[in-house]
Formats: sequence, structure tokens, C-alpha cells
Amino acid sequence: MLKIDQYAYINDLKHIHPAEKVAFAFVFLLFTIITKNNSIGCLTFIIMSISVVFAAKIPLSQYIKLLLLPSLFLLTSMMTIVISVTPISSMVNPLWQIEIGSWFIYTSLANLKQALDLGTTVMASISCLYFLILTTSINQILWVLKQLKLPILFIELVGMTYRFIFVLLDKMHEIFLAQSSRLGYQNYKDWITSVAQLIVSLFIKSSQSAKELQTAIESRGGEEGLYDIEIGMAINRSRCAGILVVVVGLLTISILTR
Repeated sequence: MLKIDQYAYINDLKHIHPAEKVAFAFVFLLFTIITKNNSIGCLTFIIMSISVVFAAKIPLSQYIKLLLLPSLFLLTSMMTIVISVTPISSMVNPLWQIEIGSWFIYTSLANLKQALDLGTTVMASISCLYFLILTTSINQILWVLKQLKLPILFIELVGMTYRFIFVLLDKMHEIFLAQSSRLGYQNYKDWITSVAQLIVSLFIKSSQSAKELQTAIESRGGEEGLYDIEIGMAINRSRCAGILVVVVGLLTISILTR
């Protein structure tokens, strides 16, 4: 998470207007989710990955690490789709099957297609979100949300939640180092005890941070917003035209590959 926040401020696309980056990512994300077209999904993943690695200059190794965690969750979900269990009396057309008692464990062409559709859609969507958070700082994202006339309460909750994640991660790292220096993780019993103490300490510190923030808000009357952000960048018309071309291209692909 700390790396993600750092890259959002130092990447090579930081000078581009945040509305353009949000629109670019949202167009691909919208077409991916609505059409559930594998061609569009693959194209989205490739374009977003190229944009992250080559345009934004995010290290490839870091990008792959970021993709690994959601990929593991996705893989477990796909396995539950690929492998099905049904009574022997059921009529199925399996590609592979094994009989256990009165049950069939099998996989079929429909299962494989459904798993492929899920995997393509999810990875394409994840790449869109990674493009946005790796190239756009939280302040710029909040500015875009403000321009969309979303409720101020929602915008400030987004900002505070994002900031508290890093506060808790920093506190967790400090507590973990303190516990490790006292051999808190040398065996299984100590590991369980240390993890329990770590969770309790994080809960207490998060409560303290929330109270401090509430006190700061009340000291200013509680009427001013926490995130009063202005963007001095100008929207580039040629890039906006390029986004429109992307919309037309994705629409054409979805029609031709339907």
C-alpha cells in the first residue's frame, strides 16, 4: 500500500489531468463489465498493463506483485466453477470426470467457458483500477469525485478511509518491529499471542486517531470540509478526442465479436 501511494505521486503520468485518467480507466472498465466480452477484456488488460509499465514507468516487478494477490483469490474462485459435483443419474456432457460413490466430479466445456469469462473480466477490471490508483493521487481522485457533485460526506469518508489505511499500516509495522525485537514470533505459541496483542493495539490506536480527528473537526466548528482541493492542470483536448476514439473502437469490437 505504501508503494502504491508513492507511485501515485512520482509516476510519469502525474502531470496528466486526473479527469482524463479517470475517464480513460472508466471507459475500459465500463465496457469490460457490461459486455463481458473476452476480446474486450483481454484488450483492456493489455492496454492498461502497457500504460502502467511503459507510460507511467511503474516497475514491472512491482506491477506483477500487485497482480498476484487478487490472482490467487481469482484462481480459487475459478476452480470452484471448473470442477462440478453431480449425482451419477444426472445427464452431463463432461470433458473429464471421476466417479466417487454415487457422485460424479467432472468438468465441462460450459464450466471452462464460464471460468474463462470470469477470469478475463476480473483481471481486466483489476488492471483498470491499478492504472487509476498507480497514476492518480488520492487528492486528485477526491477532486474528480467533487466535480461529479457526489455528497461531501461520501468524499470525506473516502479520503479518511484511505488515509487511515496508511496510518494503521505504519502503526502495525512499528508494533511488529517492537514485538520481533523481543522475540515475539519465535514459536507458534508466541506468534499467536503476539498477533492477538497486535490486533488489540491496532484497535486502540485507530480509536485514538479517530478521536483526535473528531476533535480537530469540532475545533473548526465542524462545517468546513477536510479536503478542499484545487487542480491547476488543464484538460488536453487531443487526449479527450482519443478517449472518444477508444469508446467508438470498443463499441465496434463489442458489436463485431458478439
